[in-house]
Order: sequence, then structure tokens, then C-alpha cells
Amino acid sequence: MVSLCSLSSEQLSKQDHYDFGMRAVKSVLVMAGQLKRKHPDLEENVTLIRALRDSNVPKFLSFDLPLFAGIISDLYPDAVVPFVNYGNLQKEIESQLRLARLQVVPPFVGKIIQLLETQLVRHGVMVVGLTVIGKSTNITVLSKALTQLRKDDSPDPAHQFTKIFNLNPKSITMEELYGSFNMMTGEWTDGLVAFLVRAAVSDTTDSKKWVVFDGPVDAIWIENMNTVLDDNKMLCLANGERIKLPPTMTMLFEVGDLKAASPATVSRCGMVYLEPVQLGWRPLITSWAENFADRYPGLADMLRKWATDICDKALPFIRSECNEAPGIPSVDGNLVSSFLRLLTAFISPRHGFKPIEDEKPGGEKAPGSAQGSVKPSAPTAVKADKKDIALARVYCVFAAVWSLGANLHEASRPKFQEFLRGPLQSFCPETPDGNLYSVCINDEEASFVPVSSVVPDFVYSDSEPFFNILVPTVETSLQRLLVENLMHGGFHVLFSGETGVGKSVGIQQFMNTAGDLFSVASANFSAQTSSANVVDFLEDRLERKRKNLLGAPPGKTVIVCVDDLNMPMLETYGAQPPIELLRQVVDYKGFYDRKKLFWKAVADTQFIAACGPPGGGRMEVTPRMIRHFNMVWMTSLPQETMNRILNSVLNGWLMLNAPQLADLSGPIIGATVDMFFRISADLLPTPIKCHYTFNLRDPAKMLQGLLMVNIKTDLKDGDSLMKLWLHECCRQFRDRLISDEDRSWFNNMLVDTMGGHFDSAWPVEKFDNLTFGDFFDRAEKTYIMSPSEQKLLETFNDYLDEYNSINPSKMNLVFFKDAQNHLSRVARVIRQPRGNALLVGVSGVGRKSMARLAAHMSNFNCSSIEITRNYGSNDFREDVKKMMMGVVQNEGKGLVFLFSDTQIVKEGFLEDINNVLNTGEVPNLFAPDEVEQIIGYTRPLAKAAGKVEARTVIWQHFVQLIRENLHIVLAFSPIGEGFRARCRQFPSIINCASIDWFDPWPDEALIAVAERYYKEAPKELQLELILSQLSQVSAVIHRSSGSAADEFFEKLRRRTYMTPTSYLELIRLFTDLLGFKKGDLTMKLSRYKVGAQRLDETSHVVDKLKVDLTRMQPIIEQGKKETAELIIQVDKEEAIAKEKAQACEVDEKEAGEAAAAANEIKTECQRELDEALPEYHTAIKSLDSLDKKDIQEVRSFVKAPGLVEVVLNAVCLLMGKKESWDEAKKLMNDSGFLASLRDYDKDGLAANMKLTGKLQRYVKRDDFQPDQVKKVSAAAMSLCMWVRAMDVYARVVR
Repeated sequence: MVSLCSLSSEQLSKQDHYDFGMRAVKSVLVMAGQLKRKHPDLEENVTLIRALRDSNVPKFLSFDLPLFAGIISDLYPDAVVPFVNYGNLQKEIESQLRLARLQVVPPFVGKIIQLLETQLVRHGVMVVGLTVIGKSTNITVLSKALTQLRKDDSPDPAHQFTKIFNLNPKSITMEELYGSFNMMTGEWTDGLVAFLVRAAVSDTTDSKKWVVFDGPVDAIWIENMNTVLDDNKMLCLANGERIKLPPTMTMLFEVGDLKAASPATVSRCGMVYLEPVQLGWRPLITSWAENFADRYPGLADMLRKWATDICDKALPFIRSECNEAPGIPSVDGNLVSSFLRLLTAFISPRHGFKPIEDEKPGGEKAPGSAQGSVKPSAPTAVKADKKDIALARVYCVFAAVWSLGANLHEASRPKFQEFLRGPLQSFCPETPDGNLYSVCINDEEASFVPVSSVVPDFVYSDSEPFFNILVPTVETSLQRLLVENLMHGGFHVLFSGETGVGKSVGIQQFMNTAGDLFSVASANFSAQTSSANVVDFLEDRLERKRKNLLGAPPGKTVIVCVDDLNMPMLETYGAQPPIELLRQVVDYKGFYDRKKLFWKAVADTQFIAACGPPGGGRMEVTPRMIRHFNMVWMTSLPQETMNRILNSVLNGWLMLNAPQLADLSGPIIGATVDMFFRISADLLPTPIKCHYTFNLRDPAKMLQGLLMVNIKTDLKDGDSLMKLWLHECCRQFRDRLISDEDRSWFNNMLVDTMGGHFDSAWPVEKFDNLTFGDFFDRAEKTYIMSPSEQKLLETFNDYLDEYNSINPSKMNLVFFKDAQNHLSRVARVIRQPRGNALLVGVSGVGRKSMARLAAHMSNFNCSSIEITRNYGSNDFREDVKKMMMGVVQNEGKGLVFLFSDTQIVKEGFLEDINNVLNTGEVPNLFAPDEVEQIIGYTRPLAKAAGKVEARTVIWQHFVQLIRENLHIVLAFSPIGEGFRARCRQFPSIINCASIDWFDPWPDEALIAVAERYYKEAPKELQLELILSQLSQVSAVIHRSSGSAADEFFEKLRRRTYMTPTSYLELIRLFTDLLGFKKGDLTMKLSRYKVGAQRLDETSHVVDKLKVDLTRMQPIIEQGKKETAELIIQVDKEEAIAKEKAQACEVDEKEAGEAAAAANEIKTECQRELDEALPEYHTAIKSLDSLDKKDIQEVRSFVKAPGLVEVVLNAVCLLMGKKESWDEAKKLMNDSGFLASLRDYDKDGLAANMKLTGKLQRYVKRDDFQPDQVKKVSAAAMSLCMWVRAMDVYARVVR
């Protein structure tokens, strides 16, 4: 055994799930013991070889099996291992496979048996392998086979009834998985693992209980299972609870790989590894054909042969010669399943095929057509007619192209279709020689027709909202064809492609016109989407049929559109919890309630997903999720398609409103498309230019800007149309550029592009500073070009004065040229439906001021959030809710939500903003009562818009109102990593907003701002004399500081920023410092003047004193003589005083002795008082704790207990009453009883020797103690303490 493990670890391949340690040796010994007990006559060598083989073979890859067999034969060259007959077990497994209409594939049956054998020696087993290789089927079929064998009274003890408990450990948080303490209350809440394990442990029968963890294994959660998987078999919870697992329990793990698992985890589990070689894709086609034969017996066998032949040739070619969608790979089983799903969707009654059950009279179904029939019935020998065969043949070709080749990158599609054309033409001669990706099927003639021939004509309508316009193209028609058929077939579909190719637009167009059979819901994922967000969305948008069942309205199917499927951020070990929860819903049709842990089934729900290729914030999605979808890669739009889309809209608008200008439509759109492709190719995103991402949305927004003008009145000729077009191009493309170099490149590129499409030349000077706006005419709000720079400046100043007059917070703005441009740009954006802006610039550059003033100019309210210390996600959602309610309460009037990056307390705020930008709603935002309120507010608005009065229609109208009228303006700083990370993680802030990049203020702005602020300085500073020079110096200081900061960065790689806020601080600091210094100089001058005045006054006073001193000299001499005589007299009196002092010292000594004796008496008294007072205060506190109920309790005694009566007699004695129970009850009836006790004359008691003497017969009793009395009555205890306190106090006072 040791040699085998050593040689295997050295010679076999290195795999994450291989382990040859001591636990592997132990499992061999356990299996050998079982074999020896079961077959005692078997030779020990054979027994050991079987144990070595059966415990190791399940985990080996196919190419390692011959090496392992060679090692065994080298170690045991003469041993012959007899064939093992699994008897009833193998027969029952094969029976269960057929009952499930699955194929009996011997290698796969062997893997099912290996799973059972591994469970016999390991209570933790991992079923590992790629997707679509039968892991779930392996587990399910084995459980059914064991259950059936037990029903058939199998003598084998391993054959028992089997219960399966499924969960996905990565679809919930760690707290929800294992349980957690409430940080506020300390209360413990069980997790899902504890819940399921308890449910399994509570079943004490011999039935097998399998807890299946169907999800990624990583060190985040699996390490907590170590004590479960080793010999302890103990689930240890964080609250200290230990749950012992019985022998009937098995922990099963269904995983794709073990890249993130630790060796400790791998060694604890048995492994069963499945590979495509054991099953392959052929059984998928055979099983599908058997089921398909129930409805179309005449076509099933032909389709099976055709599908097998196509897949047999196409799959190897795809794997070796073609490239699939970048980062969205498929497996063979997924492609084959997609092929079969498309065949099922197309060969259906929708396309003229009549199923056999429809041909039975009275609607009776054909025998064996039910999916859950007990035994598969033989297909009825029905021959299909020629038309059905011809139509099935062409649809088989179409399905092969759009399943096997749907996920191929556009670069690989030509060689794929060239290779596949031969195999297709071998059974379908009608297969065209042209592009197979641009044809569809004519059902009537059973022939191929170009998709372009069925693309509907586009008719422009002024009444149609811009975002509802969809110009049909070959691409959109094919997308609609695929998604419509897959949805009616009951399947899921995933559209992938670069940003802006029309994925979401096509899906939304289908969902808007899906018909009465479907109910629709949309979700948008971002980097911060969590599994809890997905649960909230499903609970919010699906109908609650029962407590544990969510689904569609009666008679409908819910179609859930999930946009940006691959945006959720990867965890440490690569898992995506939102994706795992969504996979659980698709796989198991439900999820667990996050609080009460019961299973919520999800019925009648299909998914349409869309995503871009991984990179730039997008992640790779687990193939185990993608395998459920038909994957379609949408190629980038070619120029001719983009030309057709944009030209259809612009030409339709011009033909309807200004036919004389319609000839310009073609050149304008041609130049726009050329410009777009040149920008996309040359202006590529970099870490600094992370927002340089361009897609079809950008020319569409440019076109939306063109359509804002009143063409009949404001566009009089071609030049005015050209100016408007140039202005909108600059706004949509140039405004996001970060440098003068890039802007200059754009201007020159635009001039060059126009030269190739227009006859006249347009130099840069003619369009560089164009400004359009609707703020010149307040009544009509027409979108016109600025008449002049002076008029523009006057207009903005008027609006600013008006804003400052009605708002408490004033804005002091200087409208230099850049400020005028930014203000007009923001105003242009928020006046558009779905107009959202991303303003990027350093702090203080004026982003928020421009947004507030632009909102005022558009007559919109501007709302923002107030950040407090405890502001969190719930507060933010409440603010968003108020803004949404405000929009609908104001009948759809616009509202601006201003949000800056300094307000991002939690990144989850951007998750909600991302949802509002993309879909117009936040999942689970409103409570049920608030939803009803919104429906009530929106109903009249929806009715006025011509909508039907259906609840879902009214809610969609509310969402549309929010998307169009809640204008989100984001003010972000480009400094640091935060902006780049948010652009990656929340793509909607780029894709759904117009970007305006704020440059640092130019010299003109710096000087203008300085002049404004210096003019407003106090007049006493007299700055007006040097205003021009001072402003220029301030600008030079700021500019040179910026240059020094750049040099500092170059030398030390430490970034320092000189922002407009710094400049304003410079001006403010200068004026403050100048004012302070002037005040300081004035104060010093004043002090000098006052000092000189004081010196002069002092000189006059000194002169006067000199005169007075001369006059008083004789008087002074006389005073000296008198003083000498006085000293002699004092000396005599001092001698007498000394004699008296000696006599006083004797008296003082006697007094000191008397004081010492008094202090001793005082100390003794104080000691006794210190002993008495605490007891006294304790008694008073005890009395304070009593109330009427306590006294009532004592008074209620008919005959008082002995100690209670003794205590009350003592109280009566002190209160001067007769010592009896009746007298005590009267005393307690007095409402002032407790007050009389508190105010009792304790000093009088001390003086009454007779009364204190009588009291001693109570106090000196052994049982007259509070702790003794408390046993009888708490109230009597307090009275006892009071009596004792009075006695002690009286004794001390005496």
C-alpha cells in the first residue's frame, strides 16, 4: 500500500483532487475490511487489490487509469482479480436511467456505482467535473436506485431509502450559512447548514440522508466543515453547539473544480471525478429524440441522425479551428443542448408542425407522451409528410448555425460556415452558398430567405418617444427571431457582445411587445450586486402564490431580463454569490428564505441575460451557470447597419418636418458614423482615460440632441442644421476628453471627416465655441443657438440673481468662458428625457454649482442627501424613495438628484444609482403599502398617456416616469483610484450618462475670479487701486504652484493637487491677512500716540511734585523728631508685653490639654455615629423602596405571622401606640404612615430613656434581624431595619 501511494503520487498527473496521504490509506483499509467481511473466502491479495482499486479509481482522470493499473500489476504481477458483478444494483441503476428517459452508458453507470462505493468508506464525498457531464444525474439516479432497492426488500444494508437536502453554499453569506449572533441583542440565529443537518439528524430511521452542497468549494466556508468531514463527524457552531452526525448521513459536494480547496479539505473527502469521456454528447441527442418522438414520431429519428452527423463533424472543428466569444467559453454538451433546444423551439406548432397528440380526436394525448411516464413507450410508426420533412430539414440547418456557431466570434464565423456547409448540404441541398448567418426560414415554402427581405420597414413618428424608437435591421430581426422562439419554447438565452451592439435594446423591444402570454421584469447587475439583492428582486417582481411559491400571474410566464450578468465582483477565491443564487433558481427552481430558512419555489420563470466580454470590470461567469442558456454572440455593428439605423431616424424626422433639408441626412449620418469609428479606434481607454468608451449609445444621444430643436421655426437653412449637428457632436464626444491635445485632435478629425462628406469647408473656428440652449426664451423653452456671448452672460447672471433671491444658500459665481460652457452643457443634458450627467473634475471646480443653477434654469428642484454620522444604506434608500415619490406626485415634473463622490458612505449607494440609471427602479425599494400609494398616484398619469388600467402597466409607466424625469447628476473627482474603479464596477454611470470633463481653471478664469473676490473685499483695504496687478499675481502664484506640484511628483512620486478651492483659499487668506495686518498697524500707531501723550502728561506731574517736595521739607524734619520719641516709648511697652506673654503660655498649655480630651470624646462619638448613620440611611432607603402595595400586603394578613407581629408591635411602641396587631393595622391605614416613619423625631427618642428601655425587649431578640424577617415579608424587613436604626441612633446620640 505504501509503495502504491508513493508511486502514484510520483508517476500520475498532478490534480487538485488527488490525495495519497494517511487518510487515503485509511480508506483503503476500511474498504478492505468491508470486502473481507463480505467475502471471507477471497484471497487477501485479491481483497487488497480490489480495495486499492475501488478506493482510488473513482478520482482518477482517464489518462491516469492505465498508469495506475500498470503500478498495481507491477506490485502484484501474479494476482488475478475476478470480475465484480454488481447484480441488482446495476440493474436498478439502469432501470432508473430508462425511467428518466436517459441512456444507459456503461462508463456512466460505473461512475454511479463508484459513488456508492466511495460513500461506504467516506462520509464526505465530492463529485467533481466539468459542467454537462452528469454530476447531478449521478447523485439523483443513485438515490432513486437505492430507494427502489429498499422498497424491493434488498438484503444489502447499503440499500436504504434516501433523502436529499440541496443547497448552494455560495448563494448566501457565511452568516446565513452557519448562523450568527445579533451584534445588538446577542441573540443567536441558526444558519442553513445547521437547519438542514438538524432536519436530517431528527430522522432516526436507517434511511440515508445526503446533504448536497452544490456550489464552489473554497477556503471561505469549507474550513468550517473540517470537524464534520473527519472522524469526529461533528458540526461545531459558533454558539458552542455541537451536532453529532449519525452514520446514515453523508455530506456530498457537487463542484466544478477544487482549485480553491485546501489539501486538508481534499484529504478528508472521497472523490468521484467525471469526465466527458464517460458520457459524451451523443446520449443527449438520443434521449432528446426519444422524448421528441412522443410528439413528432415521424421526424424524431431523422433529426437524431442529422443532429448526430452535424455535431460529430462540427464540434472537433470548433475546438481546434475557431475562437468563441472572448471569456464566455462553452463545452460540447452545452452546444449540443443548445442545438436541441432550438430544434424543439422551431419544430413546434408555431411553425406549422402538428404534434401527434393534437391529431387525436377530442384532444386526447398520444400514449407515452407524458414526460413522467413510468416506462418509455416505443415511438408510434407515423410517417411525416414531405412538407414537414422539408421544413424540419431547413430548420435543422438554421438551428445548427445558431447554436453550434452562435457563440463564435465574428472572425471565426466565415470559416465555420464554410466548413459546415458541406455536411449541411449532404442532407439539406437547399442550404445556401452565401452567409448562413444572414438567412432565415420561410415556413410556407420551407426555404431559406435573406433576413433583409423580412426586415420590416421603419416609419418615423413624432409622437413616439425617442427611447422607444427601434429601427429594424438584420441583426435586430435575427435577435428577435431567436429570443421569441426560445421564450415560447420555455428556454433561457444569453446574448453577449461588446457594449453598444444592441443587446439590451433588442431584449427590451421584445419584452415590451411580448404579448399576453408573458409577464416581464428587468434587473441590472453591477459589481456590488449581492445575492440578497437578487432575492429582493425575485420576491419583489414575482407574484407570491403561496408562502413557499413564487411565480407568474395565472396563465402567464415571467421573463426576467438580467443585464450585465457578469458584472458582480469576484470573491477572494473566484465565486460570484449573485450568479450562484441565480444558478440555484435555474437549476433547482427556487431558493431558501433568508430569515426563516424554508424553501421558496420559483415557477413559470425564464431568463434572458446579456453581458459583455470579461475585462474592464466584467468577470468570467461560471460555466455551470452558462450551460443553462443558449449563448449568442452579437457581432459589432457594421458601418452600413449603423448608417441605416441613424439615417432612418434623422431622415424620417427631416422628411416629416423640413423636407427641404432631408438631402443633408445622408452626409450628416455618414460623417457621424465615420467619426464614431475613428474615435473608437484612436481614443482608446487607459487608466487615466478610463471613460474613453464609445458605443452606439453615443451617436444615438447625439441624434437625440438634434431632435430637441423645433425644426419648423428654428432651423431655417442647411447651415443652421449643420451648426446644430456640429454642436451635438462636440457635446457628446468632445466634452468627455481630458486634454487640449485630445480636443484638438477631435476638432481636426471632425474637419477632415466633413471634408469627405460635404462640399463646403467648415474650419474649427466656426464650431469650436457654439452654444445651444433652451434658457433664452423662458416661455417657449425653444432650443436655439446663443445670439451672442454678451446675451449668454446676461442670461446666466439673471438666472443666478434669481436663484440667490429665492434660495437661502447663495452662490457667488463668476461666469468666465469655461463656466458658461459647462453650465450650458449641464442644462442641455437635464432637459432631455433620461438626461443624466457625469461631471468629472477636481474639488472646487464648480461641478455642483453648475448642476444646481442648471436645475433652476430648467425649473426643476435639485435634491441631494445630507450625510450624518450614522447615515447608512436604509437612509439612502429612504432619500431615493422620497425623490421618486416626488417625481410622480408632481405629475412627472423633472427633478435633479445631485450626488458627489464625497457622499459615498457605502459603495452600495452606487449599486442603487446604477439600477436607477439603467432600469429606473431599485429592487425591493418600496413596501407593499407604498406600492399601492404609487399605483394610486400613477394611475391618472398612465390613463392620460393612453395606457390600459392594468397594475403591471401602471407600474411600468411609473418606472418610465422615473427613468425620464429623475435626472441624476454625478459629481466625481478623477483623483485617485476611486473614479477608475467605479467606472469599471458600475458601467451605467458611463453608458447612461453624458460626461463633461472640467479642466483646471485657465488664466482668464483665475484672473476673473480674483477680480470678483478682490472687489468684494472691505473698502478700507483699498485693493481697487492695484486690482489688475493683484489678480494677475494671484493667477501666477496658483499656476506656478501647480507646476511645482508636478515637479514634486516627478522627483518624489508623491502627488499634490492645486485645485480651485486652493486658489479661493489663497485669495481669502490674502484678504484676511491683509485686513489683519492693517488692523495690527493701526492699533500699534494708536498705542504709540497714546504713549507719547501719557509721557507728556507724566512730565507735567513730576514738575509739580518737585515744587511740592521743596515746600514740605521743614514739615518732614519735624516728623523725624517725633518718630524717634515714639520708638523709645514702644520699647518700654514691648518689655511689659513679654511678661504678659509668658503668663499666656501657661494658660495656653492648660487649654490644649482640655482640647485634646475633648477631641478624644469627639472621635469616639464620631466613630459611633459613623456606625449608626449607614444603618440609619439603609433603613431610610429601604423605606423609600416601599409603596402602598407593600404596606397593603402586610395589612392584608388576618393573623400576622409571628415575626411580622413582633416588628409591627415595635413600630407601634415607637409611634406611641398600643402594642397590638389591630392597632398596627390602623397605623398602616394612615396614608401618611411611611412619611411619619421618615420624619420620626429620632433625637427625641434619644432623650427618652424609658421608651428606649422598653424597645430593648424587641431589639435584643435573636430573630429580630432583617434577614430573618425578610423570609416572612419584604415590607416587614424594611420596618425591622428602621426600628433597629432608631435604636442604634438613640444609643449613639446618648
